[in-house]
Amino acid sequence: MAETINRRFFLTVGAGLATGLQTGCAVIEKRPTTWRRRALSWGACRVVRASVSFENIRYRVPLRFGTGVIENIALATARVSLESPAGRRSGGLGQILLGELWSFPSKTVERSLREKAMRHVAEQTVAWLNAEKPSGHPLEIGWALKSKAKDWCREATAPLALAEPMPLLSSLVSVSPFDAAIHDAFGKSVGRSSYDCYGSDLAPDLSAFLGPGFRGRYVSHYLRRGCVARVPIWHLVGGLDKLRESEIGPDDPKDGLPVSLEKWIERDGVYCIKVKLSGHDVDADIARMRDVYDVVARSLERKGRRRFFLSADSNEQTENVAACVGFLEKLRRDCPLAFEKLLYLEQPTSRDLRARREDMRPVARLKPVLADEAVAELEDLDLAYELGWSGAALKTCKGHTAALFMIAKTVAAGKVYSVQDLTNPAYAYIHSVGLAARSSPLMGVEANARQFIPAASRELAERFPRLFTLRGGEVATGEIQPPGLGY
Repeated sequence: MAETINRRFFLTVGAGLATGLQTGCAVIEKRPTTWRRRALSWGACRVVRASVSFENIRYRVPLRFGTGVIENIALATARVSLESPAGRRSGGLGQILLGELWSFPSKTVERSLREKAMRHVAEQTVAWLNAEKPSGHPLEIGWALKSKAKDWCREATAPLALAEPMPLLSSLVSVSPFDAAIHDAFGKSVGRSSYDCYGSDLAPDLSAFLGPGFRGRYVSHYLRRGCVARVPIWHLVGGLDKLRESEIGPDDPKDGLPVSLEKWIERDGVYCIKVKLSGHDVDADIARMRDVYDVVARSLERKGRRRFFLSADSNEQTENVAACVGFLEKLRRDCPLAFEKLLYLEQPTSRDLRARREDMRPVARLKPVLADEAVAELEDLDLAYELGWSGAALKTCKGHTAALFMIAKTVAAGKVYSVQDLTNPAYAYIHSVGLAARSSPLMGVEANARQFIPAASRELAERFPRLFTLRGGEVATGEIQPPGLGY
């Protein structure tokens, strides 16, 4: 199993659980004398304070994808203060959008209640961190937070009178900014990039979390030693997005930013294009892929460039493997150039792998197919690979700790991964780009906040101009500097 217990390590989340809850983590407890002694074996810290705030963000243009249309969303900002064994304190920050349409799709629970549930879990996280003051390496605390997220999503159902249980994925999104803030603060406490804190000098090896097959292996083995200098940016074409200037209407924004794909390419030179598809109307999806291909090819040709990539995402709306194969075969027959440029498919079929257990190998033989919504836990990743998926789509909103573990498991399995976003703005954007710059994903990172909620990043864009400004479809990463996560 992906979360094989290593019995050398125990998680103690409070005095009432002093006998130990075995979940594959090191001792996490409130007694400072104990955790300071532990810190001699590897890097440790103790949470002393946590808080969260929320801000409503309005989209400049609606974003349409498989499960609905987003026009506004809540942005959660978490702050966590840590104490080192020497008594030094450092603060960290994490941020994420509470994307309830993506993480908590439902026909019975209204959107406002789903967002309320996600806020509730974030507030539960604050309460737990402040009461328990867990200690350990950030990987250990992040692992404990993931375990608690399971409890909090179950506990949210009754008090909020939810008509159906809150999914774990939604709870993980709510917890994720705290996980990031802890890693950020720990890096600051030791004066390093957070990504330089995962080697044998500070971190436990991966066998504590991934099982004996990873004994002697560390997260650092699966990361770059430093940031790659430039990262390609995946530009999103939503279901309502205009492709050509001729499609622009009087109701489209006139804020000086591009609206059509043509103008985005002209301004930013983007050459990695992610296309949202319906998943159920094959003819419409083929036509959309053909139109996107034509616009990208012609727009880049005007800039003297021909290299570009496409990906397709129907957000689980494709009925089954046979329908997915049918789409790819028809695309190859009707628009072979678009098929050639298609780098991978992202989560075409249902996220419920256990209920469906469909063999994805017929799809993977045509194009790589990456699991996204289907992977909330490491067991899900194991099952996806057993069923023939080509790899995983990683998101910081599932947890920084989880993303690092999934990179290790994916590389060890000989699979591939991408780094996607949840329209991450501001600090969440820097976090996501930083993860892509320190790992080796398929062709860069998705970053569509600049299209849909650019105002949310305006202040940081002035502080990090090269990181927020595309040149030739890429961003420079030189402004992501230690300590912490780079912001």
